[in-house]
Amino acid sequence: MKFGKQKIRWITPIPDNVEDLKSIYRKLALENHPDRGGDKIKMQEINAEYSALFEELKDIHKSSRPDGPKTYRAEAATKETPEDFINICAELFKLDGLEVELCGRWLWIGGNTRQHKEALKKLGCKWSKNKEKWSWHFPEDAAWQYKGKKSWSMDRIRDRFGSERLGADDDRRSGAAALAG
Repeated sequence: MKFGKQKIRWITPIPDNVEDLKSIYRKLALENHPDRGGDKIKMQEINAEYSALFEELKDIHKSSRPDGPKTYRAEAATKETPEDFINICAELFKLDGLEVELCGRWLWIGGNTRQHKEALKKLGCKWSKNKEKWSWHFPEDAAWQYKGKKSWSMDRIRDRFGSERLGADDDRRSGAAALAG
């Protein structure tokens, strides 16, 4: 299958929004990362497909409104690049004992984070005292955040944006491994 000039072999079916693209990428990275016994060339192909699809889908988001359309186009174009997500995933992969959750376009990081505090700060993650988790997101994704309202609970965030997680209790090495690229 072709998507523009990029042949698509691994990311199928082709998603219709950036959140689903990131979810599919996360699963493929877990299965195919060279550090987990996967093939380096296959992972490079997956990264190239992700980059091509990201450029097309970066401003198309999954709608959380049950009575509206499935997707919507963002009012302002994102400045995020495909490499931003690929790089944070690769770095989180190196940190053992994390529980990583993808909610919309944000990563929420829990589990054994204390020993990785400085590394998480260096990656641009922010500590949320109320949620007792670290978050990572592209800066513009926080622009609409709360708008003067009370802080959202994790349950409300999950309800609004969906959630996919892999934790330390999983049979894999760590939650971060699910995001490796």
